[in-house]
Amino acid sequence: MRPISLTDKQALLDGFERLGPDSRYRRFLSPVNSLGTRELKYLTEVDHHAHEALVALDPRTGQGLGVARFIRSSADRTVGEAAVAVADDWQRQGLGTALLHELTSRAREEGIERFSALVLTDNEPVLELLRRLGDVHVTGRDQGVLELLVDLPPEGIPETLTHTIRAAARGEIWLNAKHPAAGA
Repeated sequence: MRPISLTDKQALLDGFERLGPDSRYRRFLSPVNSLGTRELKYLTEVDHHAHEALVALDPRTGQGLGVARFIRSSADRTVGEAAVAVADDWQRQGLGTALLHELTSRAREEGIERFSALVLTDNEPVLELLRRLGDVHVTGRDQGVLELLVDLPPEGIPETLTHTIRAAARGEIWLNAKHPAAGA
């Protein structure tokens, strides 16, 4: 897990290809079949201050596994719109949680105190993930989409989890040893 760079375009495409139609819809709130050059540039060429993105890569293959990002609100500099996407075969393995916690740490470093998010009302895994992060306030509802504001916790994640996440990023351990890729 590390900050995304402009050289991660192919890894991001690889990860996007590993998202099924439902996962793509949940991430983009519309059917998205491909990412064009303009979208890839926007998603990978970030300033790491007002727009941060962290990528999780398979240390053996370099394949993209997940990405988390925030984009600072121009209306309120203490709010960042957050989004997380994890390849289908890595969902429910703890990677989204690890990405979100690392993103939260980066957000606090940049003075962000709350995440905003648009989430489908039936996307219970993401709603639960956000509830575990901090106090969640519903600020709007429209056609099956919730607009949320999440208070970021004042402190970082526990030191032991930080070490575990970093060890996993270095390929020293896997987030879930039961994952099929761990035995390969």
